[in-house]
This record gives sequence, C-alpha cells and structure tokens, in this order.
Amino acid sequence: MARGLVAQTMEWLGLEAGAAGYDDLARYDHDEPAEDDLEPRVAPAGRKPQAISCPIVRAEPQDMEEAAAVGDEIKRQNPVVLNLEGVEREQARRIRDFLGGVTYGVNGYMRKIDSWVYVCSPFDMPVEKLILDPSRRGEDRFAPEYTEELAEYQY
Repeated sequence: MARGLVAQTMEWLGLEAGAAGYDDLARYDHDEPAEDDLEPRVAPAGRKPQAISCPIVRAEPQDMEEAAAVGDEIKRQNPVVLNLEGVEREQARRIRDFLGGVTYGVNGYMRKIDSWVYVCSPFDMPVEKLILDPSRRGEDRFAPEYTEELAEYQY
C-alpha cells in the first residue's frame, strides 16, 4: 500500500509521526490512488474534440408558404442563406420583408450579400464584411455595420 504524501514529507524532513504539532497532519494523509485508477488527462491522438454543430441552411423559397418554413429555421436560431434571385420581384420583396421581421423578432441580423441574396443569422452570430485592404494594417478589419447602400436591408 502506498504511503501518503504527508507521511513521506515528514519522513524526508526527519520528523516522526507523533512529533508535537504534527498529529493534525495525519488526517490529510490519504492513500494515493493506484496508477490503474488514474484517468488519462490527455485525449488519445485519434480523438477529435467535440464541437457544437450549427447547420447553415440554404433556402430558395418561391412563395410565402415556403417562406414560413424558412422562418421556422430562423426561429430555431439556425443561420440561413436566403436566395431570392429566381423569384418574381414583388413576391421576393414580400418574402424578404417577412423573413426580415422574423429575424428582427429573434434579435438576429439580416445582411444583403448580393442582389437578392441575404444572410439571416441569430443574435449571437453577427455577419460582418471583412475589409481586405492591406493599407489598413492595424485598423478595424470589418466594415461598419451601417452603410447607406444597405440601409434598406438592415433589420
């Protein structure tokens, strides 16, 4: 049976277990676990850390019924890439406005990324435009959230 750390330390210091003032230390003297009982502190090389997965939904709704299904995904806090390029313009505006309202209702973000293509993301997943200008070294890497060009589409 393995001796406890306190007993080993006291022996190394040349103190006896019954020495004055050291009797209280005996209560901290526990057996050390056997080497077999110790759990590995490092994961084996073949294991990958578990990540929280969040699907990115790609949606191309053609009418308001399909838009409602996309709205359900937004309410589930899943980011949605919304493509309205193949939809008649008036219908596309209705769908965009409806899904913008759903996104606003969950405190999310809606950003235009191309003509009639938008990203609707949850409140904890903002979508920012990365500035790829090497002359801006050391400055903010993201464009300001509000621009007049996109003012109509920001919710």
